[in-house]
Amino acid sequence: MCDVTHSDPSTHPHLEASLQTPKASLQTPSTDSLETTPPEETSSPGMSLLVVGAGFTGSVLCKILRTSAPALALNVWEKSRGIGGRQAVKRDGDLTCDMGTQYITCFREDERFKKYVKELKAIDVIQRLEGKIVDAPPRFSGDCKHYVARHGMNSTSKYFMSGTTVHFQKKVASLKVHDKRIEVCNDEGRRSFFDGMIFTIPAPQLLDIDMDGKMSEEVRENIRKIEFTPRFTAIMQFDYVPEFDWTLKYYRNDIISFTGWDNIKRMHGKNPILLVHSSALFAVNNTDVKTKEEAGKEMVERVREIYPQLPEPKRVLYHFWRYGQTYKPYTGEPGLITISENPLIVAGGDSFTDRSNLSGCIVSAEELASKVKSHYGIQ
Repeated sequence: MCDVTHSDPSTHPHLEASLQTPKASLQTPSTDSLETTPPEETSSPGMSLLVVGAGFTGSVLCKILRTSAPALALNVWEKSRGIGGRQAVKRDGDLTCDMGTQYITCFREDERFKKYVKELKAIDVIQRLEGKIVDAPPRFSGDCKHYVARHGMNSTSKYFMSGTTVHFQKKVASLKVHDKRIEVCNDEGRRSFFDGMIFTIPAPQLLDIDMDGKMSEEVRENIRKIEFTPRFTAIMQFDYVPEFDWTLKYYRNDIISFTGWDNIKRMHGKNPILLVHSSALFAVNNTDVKTKEEAGKEMVERVREIYPQLPEPKRVLYHFWRYGQTYKPYTGEPGLITISENPLIVAGGDSFTDRSNLSGCIVSAEELASKVKSHYGIQ
C-alpha cells in the first residue's frame, strides 16, 4: 500500500524487505468543486481522455496533463465516493482518521519525488511529522524526512486533482472500440465516448473489464503474476487515554504491524483515535476467511493485551484493503503497459514500477503523461 502500513519480513512468508503501507475540507480554492459533478457526462469536444481511478497516480497524472497538455479534455471516473484511493480518510461524525497512507517519507536521493513534496509543502498541504516514531524499519531512520497532512492524507490527491472533472461512483464495466474512438460502458449500463483511456486502478481489476479483445494474453498473464499484500485496519476511538511516549509504533512477529495516534500525528484536536494495521501475514491468512469485523476484533484484543492501560474504546470501525501494497510488481517494471496504440489505451500505477509507495505512483504518472503526450504529438 502506498506509504500506508509498514511491516517487516517476518510478517509474510514471501516478504524480503519492509513494506510501506494504504474529508476534512482542504483549504485550497479548487478542491470543493470536486465534490459535486453532473450525474452523467457527455463526450467532451475535441480530444477527450478518460482517466479511470482517482488515487494518487491518477491525481498526479491529471495535474501533469492539465499543465503540460491543456488542450486535452480530461474526465475521471472513480468507483468510490471520494478522491485518494489508498490514501482514504475515514470521517464519521466526530471521528476522522487516515485509514491507509499514514505519512509520506521522502528520501534525500529521490529527486523526482522531492519536487512534488516541495510543491505540497509550499501550499501547506503537508507538514513535517513532529511525533515520535518507535521501532520503524531501519531504512526510515536514514537520510529521509517524514510528512503528514493535517487535513487527511487524501488532501494530497485532492490538490493534484483540483481543476479536473471527477465523476464519483462510476465503474468501468466494458469498452468497445469504434474506429478510433472508445465506447465506455459503466456498471449501470450508461455509455460515453472518448478518444483515449488511462487506467490507474489496481492492476488485477483490469482483468474484470471487458477490453473488447484489446488486451493480449501475454499482458493478462503478467498481470496475473502481480502479487499484493492485503491489510486489515481497525480504528479505535476513545473519550480519553493515558499519555503514551510515542505517536507511531511498529511491531514485528505479531498480528498487528503498526499503530498510530491519528489525533496527535495530525494535531486535529479530536478525541483520541488509535489506528491499527494488521501484519501482512495475518491479512493473507484471513483474507476471505474472516470478515473485517472478525479480524479487526482480534487486532483490537491484541492491542489491549499489549496496552492494558487503555480504557474501553468509545467505538471501533473496521476496514479491509484487498490490494494493500504490491509485493511482486509487473514483469520488467515498465511503469505502464499499453493495451492499445490506436486508439490509445494504457494502464499504470505503482504495481508497474520497482517501488510500492507514493514515489512509485509518481514514476508511473510521469511515464503515463509522457506516453500520452508522445502519442498525440504534444511537446
